[in-house]
Amino acid sequence: MSLDLTDRRIYGFATEEHLRFADVDANGHINNGAFLQLLENARVSYMRAIVRSGLPRFRVVVGRLEIDFKRQMFFPGRATACARLLDVHERKCVIGHGLFDGEGNCTAVLKAIMVSLNEETHRSMTFEPAVRAALEKYAASKDGLGS
Repeated sequence: MSLDLTDRRIYGFATEEHLRFADVDANGHINNGAFLQLLENARVSYMRAIVRSGLPRFRVVVGRLEIDFKRQMFFPGRATACARLLDVHERKCVIGHGLFDGEGNCTAVLKAIMVSLNEETHRSMTFEPAVRAALEKYAASKDGLGS
């Protein structure tokens, strides 16, 4: 399934973010690094919500980030950071993100490749079947929330 990450309607999960003066760069707009932090907060919060929904405990780590910056954001302001599962593989999953300014304009999209991690060896491992099945349900759903 191919989804348009700039479309706010594909995301059932979002965090409301406050843009800080400390995030402003020399050009007077929100720094690119701050975009990554805002999206990371959404990703971590989304994954925690999934785990708390009753899944067996599992760990993932970032293997790759691909971000496209679409437009600037300015201080002061607010942003909405969204996340949802897009795809699940044997040892990794793909999480899509959208970042939207206070007017609802998409300012960035990101794909995060998350690798399944064995907590003891710190090596990649396959997802347990129950975890993979649940993650696939989230990825296949309309809003990324399994509904």
